[in-house]
Formats: sequence, structure tokens, C-alpha cells
Amino acid sequence: MADLISPDFTFTQSNLQTFDYCRRRFYLRYVRKLVWPAQLVSDQQHVQDRDAGVRFHRIIHQYFLGFDPALLQNVAQADPDPRIEAWFITFLSSQMAHLEGTLYPEILYTTTVSGHPLSAKVDLLQLNGGLVKVYDWKTSRQLPKLPTLQKQIQSKVYPLVISRVYGRDAGEKFLDDLTLIYWEANFPDQTIEIKSTQAEWQKYELEITNSMALIHSLAEEEFVLTPDERKCAWCEYRSYCQRGKTAQSIEDFQETNLIDEEMKINGDVFDAFG
Repeated sequence: MADLISPDFTFTQSNLQTFDYCRRRFYLRYVRKLVWPAQLVSDQQHVQDRDAGVRFHRIIHQYFLGFDPALLQNVAQADPDPRIEAWFITFLSSQMAHLEGTLYPEILYTTTVSGHPLSAKVDLLQLNGGLVKVYDWKTSRQLPKLPTLQKQIQSKVYPLVISRVYGRDAGEKFLDDLTLIYWEANFPDQTIEIKSTQAEWQKYELEITNSMALIHSLAEEEFVLTPDERKCAWCEYRSYCQRGKTAQSIEDFQETNLIDEEMKINGDVFDAFG
């Protein structure tokens, strides 16, 4: 029987998070490549939030590319969603708009872990005097808690990939630690920082390696449904699994702790725009 997953399948925080969330969801999305037939929630607010987040990421990307801030502010002001202008004004008045050192916005970094490609699309990478910081822009309606962010695959994939890419000079390790910074446009003064060292990177590598090996080893029938059926209420593939057809209310969607933040939004969008 041919392997379900191609040997050169590129792992990312989005598809690894999907597998952790529900193996069947991973199978339907990344193996079968099926489109989702069901609404995620019962109104269009989540679509507006998703699209606004994408447009905000694009403006911040253009800012770090050197576009005129006044021009970008005009673009934000003309956006049909007034939050874009408010977020951009907040960004311009924050320390994030005045970072020093060498800055690399919206770059896809790829490394190899146990023979498998692992990629991370980083909103912004800062190299400054030997310090390495990775920034991730968020537009959440609620401020995520530090333990929740620490559990997310993103908080493990990003440091691991960047430590691999920038962690060696002529074969010698020189990077001792790096910091992943989550900046929420709706909570600009409550930046969340996760610092990691080589000890954490080794743990991340082991965890990710085990996940990769497991995914490659599974037969079709072993991509089982999550045992926690409450998650299915917020899954766009639920009708494939005969676990409901009615979309959940947006209020419940925002309040639940069952869904990791990246699961609330089409992961491919944030693969493309951070």
C-alpha cells in the first residue's frame, strides 16, 4: 500500500496543529484535500474577522518593507472595516513600529527535522546585537493566556525552525536563546513573550519528530475522529463525520476554550500572511 503522506510533505504549525486537534480533520484536509462543506459558525462575523486580520497583516508587512506610513494610514482609513485603521494607529504608536536591528518581514523559513521538511512563515524576524526575536501579529477578540499559547504548535515550530536556520555559524552553535513575541492589536500593552533555549528546542524537536513519524505511519482508518465531540461543533468538516450540520453561534465560538486560536481561522490564510 502506498504511503498516504508523501515523503516530501512539508509540515507546518497549521497542519501539525490540525493533527493534534483531530486526526480525521487532518486526513480530510491534507490527505483527501476536501473542501469544507459546513459553516464554521452561524453568522459571518468570523469571516469578517479573518479577512480583517489578513488585511492588517498585509499593511504591517508593507510597513516593514518601507512603504510610506502616511500612505498606509490612508489605506487603513479607506478600509471598510474601521478596526483596520484603529489597529494600524495603535501599531504606529507602539514600540513594534520602532524596532531596531535587521528586520525580516513575512519570510518563509524551512529546515529538515528527521528527514522531513518543516516550515514556518514568520510575521517578523529581528536580529539585533546577537538577540533573535520572532514577532507574531494577532487580532484576537480575547487576549490569549500564556499557558494556551505555550501549548500551541506554533510556539514550538517557530523557535525550532529559526534556531535551526540562525543557530549555527560555520558549524558552531552561537544562538543560545530566542524570544517569540505575540503582539495583540486589541491588547497592545499586554505583549506575551515566550523565551526558549536549546533545552526547549530539543524538547520541541522530539515532540515534532514523534508527530511526523506518527502521521507518516498511519493507515487511512487510523486517522480517527477526535473523542471530544464538543470540538466538532466548531469544525467545518463535521458533516463528513456525521457529527452535526448546524453551525455554532458566534458567541459560543468566541468564548470556548476548546479551540486553539489558529483553529478558529483557516490555517492556510495565516500560512500565507503570518
